[in-house]
Amino acid sequence: MTVTQQAPRRRGIVTSRGQALGVLVATGAAIVGLVLLVVVYVGIGTRTLQASADGTGGPCLQAYAADEAGADVRYLVAPPQSVCSWDVDGARQEVVVASAPAGLAATGALLAGGGVLAAAALLVVPRLRR
Repeated sequence: MTVTQQAPRRRGIVTSRGQALGVLVATGAAIVGLVLLVVVYVGIGTRTLQASADGTGGPCLQAYAADEAGADVRYLVAPPQSVCSWDVDGARQEVVVASAPAGLAATGALLAGGGVLAAAALLVVPRLRR
């Protein structure tokens, strides 16, 4: 009597080459999206600091650099820009110091979010089917 043993099944996360390729593409899209977002927002911060340092940002950034009361700089996510605001004769005024194309930031967010969701779906859905 011969006993045949069945080889133990490997239960890995990725079960096929197609799934592995899909996860690779989705992960790549997420990384490209994150890099785009970093470039957009670091660029805005850098241009704001540069305008403040070399005095080209106007009276608002000069007031902000001098720590005058009521002068502040804030960074917006959508649309991607930095805005300087200060009080002039009792009236609040705002100036956009630096901005980036909203489409570029939206593309980065879409690639990052979509890539993460696609990779997660490709890894989780086959396990749920078992």
